[in-house]
Amino acid sequence: MNPFAPAPRSTRQFYLQSVISFAAASVGLGVGVVFLPVDLWIRAFLGMGLLYVITSTFTLAKCVRDRQEDQAAAAAAEQYQSWNGAEQVPQPR
Repeated sequence: MNPFAPAPRSTRQFYLQSVISFAAASVGLGVGVVFLPVDLWIRAFLGMGLLYVITSTFTLAKCVRDRQEDQAAAAAAEQYQSWNGAEQVPQPR
């Protein structure tokens, strides 16, 4: 059995700070859009832009995280192969 337990990537305080910062920015900008002294269609456009930026930010963060996890898994597999003494598969020429 492997007793290794990976260390958390960030602390709970950093996570909480990130959540509070995101919420404050989103709510602050949302309130600013609602009370902006312009026509309704301009506020609607800015509100839709805000929602689009938020959702695309989550998508980009997920893609970056997945790419980093894939690279880490590939490095771990390569290290395991060399540690295990497994022969490297010859590459076709």
